[in-house]
Amino acid sequence: MKILAIETTGPNASVALIDESGEVREEVSDKRLSHLQTLIPMIDNLLKNCALGINDVTHIAVSEGPGSFTGIRIGMATAKGLAQALNLPAISVPTLRSFAWHVPDYKGLICPVFDARREQVYAGAYYWNNGRCCQAVKDDAWNLGDYLFAIDEFDPAKEREVLFFGDGINVFEDDLLQWAISTKRLSSKDDGARILVAPELRLQRAASVARAALEIAQAGGAVSFELLRPVYLRKSEAERKLEQKQKAARNTSS
Repeated sequence: MKILAIETTGPNASVALIDESGEVREEVSDKRLSHLQTLIPMIDNLLKNCALGINDVTHIAVSEGPGSFTGIRIGMATAKGLAQALNLPAISVPTLRSFAWHVPDYKGLICPVFDARREQVYAGAYYWNNGRCCQAVKDDAWNLGDYLFAIDEFDPAKEREVLFFGDGINVFEDDLLQWAISTKRLSSKDDGARILVAPELRLQRAASVARAALEIAQAGGAVSFELLRPVYLRKSEAERKLEQKQKAARNTSS
């Protein structure tokens, strides 16, 4: 088994290859928001570095979202095209869930938080239980306060440590630290690194998508390329504006 994983939902595209033993090779673009230009050359380079050809790949995996709307579409289109052309099974990996494989030995709550703008975050929460990734808070477009309340509801005794990931840290760092202090998960003298992951682990990575995809494949979760679907969690700005125009036109005509 050799799974090619594609991650384009974040600012830096990445690709990874994993085999049935769990050995992963990864390539990450150093160019931000250039997925269309860099993705296919990265795949070619990754395969070359692994001394493999595209016909050695057995599955195509893709990070399904949420994240950058344009990035999600690029990744999905590439994964579908490869899976169809090579007649390979496809694996759709929830982007937020993939963060659990950033820290597979972590004992607390793994909390990816993406800046969704409009005062919202794309977020969820996960934890490891006997080697199995379990969900604590559902993936959704949240108001930050509601999301943090959902974490408190899951862990009312504040027994679990919490670790935040994602570009939402850059926007909501003060709010996250204040919440952690107010819930006594952090003291005012503690280093914020106790709850905010280091920058090098903060963003999406194809290696984690690959590890999640391997688990899905081994559980029989691979599907036809036709069943791959992007997960946005919220309508795009263009869709919202179109709906507003259509609603205004209906109101005018009535």
